[in-house]
Amino acid sequence: MKRRRKYSGCAVEEHNGRLRLRFRWQGQRYSRTTALLATAGNRTQLQKLADLIAATMAVGKNPLVLLEAKQTAITSTVAEPKSLTVRGYFELWIADKVPPMVRKAQERDYRRHIEDYVLEPLGDVPIAELSPRDILGLRAQLLQRGLSLKYVKNILAASFKAMIRDAREVDRVVLLDPFVGVRWGRIAVPGPEPFSADERTRILRWFERKRFGFHCGLGTQGNRMRSHPQYHALAHTLFWTGMRPSEAVALRWSDVDLDTGVLCVVRSRHMYEESAPKTAQALRTVELFPETVRLLRAIQPLHVTPDTYVFINTLGRPVEPKAFSTHWYRCLRALGIRVRGIYAMKDTYISTALTAGVNTAWLEAQTGVRYETLRRHYGKWVRTEGADQLRKMALLAPKLAPDDSQDLQADEIEEEKECEEGDLNPHGCYPTRPST
Repeated sequence: MKRRRKYSGCAVEEHNGRLRLRFRWQGQRYSRTTALLATAGNRTQLQKLADLIAATMAVGKNPLVLLEAKQTAITSTVAEPKSLTVRGYFELWIADKVPPMVRKAQERDYRRHIEDYVLEPLGDVPIAELSPRDILGLRAQLLQRGLSLKYVKNILAASFKAMIRDAREVDRVVLLDPFVGVRWGRIAVPGPEPFSADERTRILRWFERKRFGFHCGLGTQGNRMRSHPQYHALAHTLFWTGMRPSEAVALRWSDVDLDTGVLCVVRSRHMYEESAPKTAQALRTVELFPETVRLLRAIQPLHVTPDTYVFINTLGRPVEPKAFSTHWYRCLRALGIRVRGIYAMKDTYISTALTAGVNTAWLEAQTGVRYETLRRHYGKWVRTEGADQLRKMALLAPKLAPDDSQDLQADEIEEEKECEEGDLNPHGCYPTRPST
């Protein structure tokens, strides 16, 4: 067997996104991790020191003495921030943005925004030299390409700004924030689009009666059409709990207590992966209507485990919100209802609750949406007390400003009161006494 050649040099390796030196001296292994990011420029510079350490060991001298003398060069001279480009830092930064550290959809947006729109014009710019003028110039380019202001803001002020924030606060390769001074115009955000009570009833009836295709198992036979109560129960739950679609499809039977009529939101499901809910406030307990409890009890299997999903598709797998959208839009098209997204069911629940005058603190706990957000997005459905207070003051108005017709007004008020209570004139409260 051929013997392995003994290695006597010094290697430059990557460890947790940083560069380190590894070598063997007098039978012992040594590893020295530097503060340098694992970029091509830093690796080339550090390789010079590795070659010097190898040459030192070749002549029988202690390399540790050399390392102590070169420690300053390792951390400052070699790792000059200007050698790190925007592209190089993005490769290091995006490696940490994976589930469960970030949601899968957020990782997708980070990659799509920066790779498709940022790296081409700014990829070769040293990240330490980025300035507000670079951000403004890139914004102008993206707008000229026909992108909406809202999408451009998502690219720059959300994804790219998050990367620059970590470069400044975590890796400290950026000293000045290039986003300081960059202002954005006001963006019109579409408001809630709830369904009417009649539209909600028609949608739920469609899912209750609709027959969906089930594969019968043999390739020579077609799909079998039958109803799927899970879809009807899912639509009803979204309409009458205020849950987000990603929260509802992630429910397990261990999260639901049908005896007390409550369920717990502890996770969300999106793009076939589960993670924590969208916000910390979204971790909550939701109270259920009796009809919702009845529908959930009807779809509960005889044998379940704590990890069994509440809502499953026609293949027996967890429902995916994007896949359910196919049936959702088919329903709206069949009923002739104006097209709106699945999230409109949550808008319907909140607007209905606010119109009914429910306690906003209870609604905040039920939906996981802060009062400030409810007020900002659903303000026109919030019942105000102004009209009631003015009516109370109007009763005192004749007393505050009496005139000659006060007695006549009192007579008319008494007649109107008599008309309402005794229903003397059901077709209109007209004066019933004869004119003089």
